[in-house]
Amino acid sequence: MVLLLYACCAWVLHAAGLDLTRNLLGGGDAYLAGFPAKLFAATFSPWNPYVQLGQYTFANTQFQPFYPPGLALIWLFPNTFGYNCFVLLHYVLAGYFCYLLCRELELDDAASFLGGLFFLGSGFLMAHKGHQAMMSTTVWLPLMLYFAARHARGGHWREATFAGLAVAASLLGGFPQVTVYGLLLVSAFWFWKAGRRAIGGLAICGLFAFLFSSLQLLAVAETLPLITRQALTLERFNENYLPLPYFFALFMPNILGGMHQVPSYGPGGDVVEVFFYCGLAPVLLALSAPRRRETHFWVAAVAVAAVLMIGWGPIQSVLFRVPVYNLFRAPARHMQELHLALAVLAAYGLHQRRRQVWPLAAVGLAIAVSIGLAHWLPVFPNPGLTVPQAEYWRALSLRWSHPSILYPLLAFAGTSACLLLRAPAWLLALVFLLDVGSVHRTIYDNPDTTDLYGADRRAEVKYLYDQGLDPQTHRILPLDLPLFHTYPLLSMMYGLSTANDYTPMWMRRYQSLTGFDLSGSGGEAIVGQRQLLSAFNIRYLLAKSPASAFAVRRTRLYEEMAKSQDGVTVFGNPAAVPRFRFARRLVPAKDLAEAKAILLDPARFDPVRDAVVEGLGAPETLAEGRILRQESHNNALAWTVETPGRAFLVVTDTWFPGWTATVDGKTVPIEIVNGCVRGVFVDTAGRHEIRMSFWPWSLSAGLWLTGIGCALLPLGIWGAPRRKKSI
Repeated sequence: MVLLLYACCAWVLHAAGLDLTRNLLGGGDAYLAGFPAKLFAATFSPWNPYVQLGQYTFANTQFQPFYPPGLALIWLFPNTFGYNCFVLLHYVLAGYFCYLLCRELELDDAASFLGGLFFLGSGFLMAHKGHQAMMSTTVWLPLMLYFAARHARGGHWREATFAGLAVAASLLGGFPQVTVYGLLLVSAFWFWKAGRRAIGGLAICGLFAFLFSSLQLLAVAETLPLITRQALTLERFNENYLPLPYFFALFMPNILGGMHQVPSYGPGGDVVEVFFYCGLAPVLLALSAPRRRETHFWVAAVAVAAVLMIGWGPIQSVLFRVPVYNLFRAPARHMQELHLALAVLAAYGLHQRRRQVWPLAAVGLAIAVSIGLAHWLPVFPNPGLTVPQAEYWRALSLRWSHPSILYPLLAFAGTSACLLLRAPAWLLALVFLLDVGSVHRTIYDNPDTTDLYGADRRAEVKYLYDQGLDPQTHRILPLDLPLFHTYPLLSMMYGLSTANDYTPMWMRRYQSLTGFDLSGSGGEAIVGQRQLLSAFNIRYLLAKSPASAFAVRRTRLYEEMAKSQDGVTVFGNPAAVPRFRFARRLVPAKDLAEAKAILLDPARFDPVRDAVVEGLGAPETLAEGRILRQESHNNALAWTVETPGRAFLVVTDTWFPGWTATVDGKTVPIEIVNGCVRGVFVDTAGRHEIRMSFWPWSLSAGLWLTGIGCALLPLGIWGAPRRKKSI
């Protein structure tokens, strides 16, 4: 019954009035990357040839390649409906796991249900619906705490084992930063409840968490030295903190800028990362929670999370030197722990059922101060909003009738009445759903996905295929984010191979050569390096923003071919070389820096004829072979070639240690070519069979460790020592 009620609540908040077979629950990154990434993950392919020049799929955690709920649902429904079921399921799990935690804390049924509902509708989970990996990682935090509490209450191996499985599910959920932040809370809670007994429980938990998430963790470990996210600068580490004035958004949503097309009161804050509103009911109830030992921990959790969220310089300087923790940016994501702690405190407040007036007065005063600040602070243009500059002051004047103020004032009145009159829990739940639902409905646009199913539905994609584009032979380069349907990952829906991506994982060599940013921006800067784009077999360039189109036209190096109905301009690069080719001249380079200097010098490098090979002793001129037949799959490539002598085959795909090659059945080394791609020598004349296959060591080791975890699981569940009965 509890699960069914949470399912109804999730449907009301996210899906009411929408066609779940067509409208995607959540826009933004969910539409651009999350949805196509989940479809690709269901293929179980370790190598993804569609983005950048190819990447190790299992190392990109946000693809969730081993996450059981996602794989099962997308396998059953490989479409928009399957993705929407995935999203709704996780909101149900968020509420239910928090409900279990509250029941374990000995709170009554109504209070526990409301606590779960408050976490289900928390600002963190609502605002990050578009970040599906972050959302699906967060929901496992209360389940970890539930098993930690059971272990502390007298459990043994079994509870710690299940806690480890919950941690593994969170890690496989695809956003390790959120898991790490959550584990800080879990560890502190475990020690607070169990003292030194927590050490054994955490050890067992850590063992099973590692074993069952090893496929993901080892893939990341293998790739980490090769990608750009190995380290961040202090400035990037502190990016997207929560400015102090935004704390008033806990009482008045978006009053300091945000989703309702209102002015922004911070110069450039990310409105999703700092979306703080979690409804007024949990705030009021948390303030009325009893002050005793059971609640002290949760009050401390709120305080610590709040301090970490603001990105205070002295604290951040220390945390920046902590290994693992310093791999992550956006301190505002500690909002996860804060909103969960508020939900638990609210459940304590409802369980106590004390009629207190001072929390109502305090929240009312906070709302009044929020409105005052909104009228006093200067207005900044918010780059995340589409409102023209001239409309900002008009929006400001309409604030009193705007949902940012009107709905919370009504919610405050309704919630206060429920608490003062001690209304039944179902009525308070209804007021809460109306409160957060009225705000949440403005965050995401729930886009229509009809035109994603088939290349003929998009004018620019259809045009490319009409021009004879073969994704196995040439790539395209989308230059800017407004190209929603070919950048960042929706290109996979149409079978297009792109040289750009929107990802936390950029191969270090590729990024060094291209200059692409974490967000995928920077393509305009390399359009002048035609020999580099040609060497990476980029046949077409796409631009939608005027700045991108101007950057391409200014070079006068590309052919302007067509402009689609959606304003996408297609440029051709006739000089692009095929994805697979034989190089006639090899140019030696000591390292990446020298290879880059050669590649960017038109006088020293001809992409049609040359290949820059690192570690080569001297220049070589080789025979030009012919490719008679080729087979191209995600994880395996094969060619039948004919060479008149010693030759060198260039494969314009990302170099990665997990690739191996054979020539006529004999293993040969793979050379690093043109800074970031690969190639192999063919030493003799005649017809040859060349094969490349991808199977990295982390995949083998991960399978072995997962198998060990499965073998040990019965021992962890049923092999726990039994407690002796007292006489």
